[in-house]
Formats: sequence, C-alpha cells, structure tokens
Amino acid sequence: MASNTDQASLEQEVRSLQAYANEYSQQFELLTQQLRFIESARGEAFASIESLEAFRGLEGDVPTLLNLGGGVSVHATVTDTKNIMVGIGAGITVEKPVEDAVTFLRDRVTEMDASAKRLSESLGKLQEQMRAVEQRMQEIYSQTQHR
Repeated sequence: MASNTDQASLEQEVRSLQAYANEYSQQFELLTQQLRFIESARGEAFASIESLEAFRGLEGDVPTLLNLGGGVSVHATVTDTKNIMVGIGAGITVEKPVEDAVTFLRDRVTEMDASAKRLSESLGKLQEQMRAVEQRMQEIYSQTQHR
C-alpha cells in the first residue's frame, strides 16, 4: 500500500502535469493561430503578385472590379498600371513601380515562409512536450491502478 507521502507526492505531480498540459495547449492554440494568419497573408501576397503581373504590357485605362471588403465591390478604372501603392508596414504606403512591388511582395513571402517554418518547428517541440506530459500522466495512472 502506498504511503500518504507517496500519494501526496503523486497528486502534486499530477496537478503540476495538468498545469503544464493546460499551458502547452494554450501555447499550441496561439502558435496555430499565428501560422494560419501567416498562411492567409501568404495567399493574399500571391494573389497580389498574380494581379500585378497581369498589369504587365497593359496600356491606358484598365477596367477592374475593386473589392471594398465585407463582400462589397465596385467597378473602377486603373489609370496608372506602371506604379502601384504598396503598404510597407506601420501604416505607411509608398508608390513603387510594378516590378519593384512584385519584388517587395516576393521578399515578404520569403520572410513569411521563414516565420512559418519557425512556428512549425515550435509546434513540433510543443507536441513532443505535450506527449511527454501525457505519457507521464499515463504512467502515474497505471501506478495507482496496480496498487
């Protein structure tokens, strides 16, 4: 029969493991959300690159459909297909030639890829830690069942 000290020690360890499991679960959800955000931003960047590349060789006014957000769009005319307004961060927008804008977006995608890779690695490590906690909790459960 287990002593009271052993039982109290196991109960404390289980509480500690449960706290770790909760913390790891919260971290996992946060990292997963960040990864989804990056994947969404990558998709937007690629869509923008594709749209900008469609401007190559176009001259004069170009009719288009402008998405205003919230499922609302308007017919618009692009009067300058050679220069594009690009958000460079911190609420700052600058005018760039189309080729420079495409290069900027491709560089941004490269940065997002690196961030996604780091997040994926962190998620993998976190999963390992979560498995270790789960395994230890199973060991404790088996110990208490065999007494």
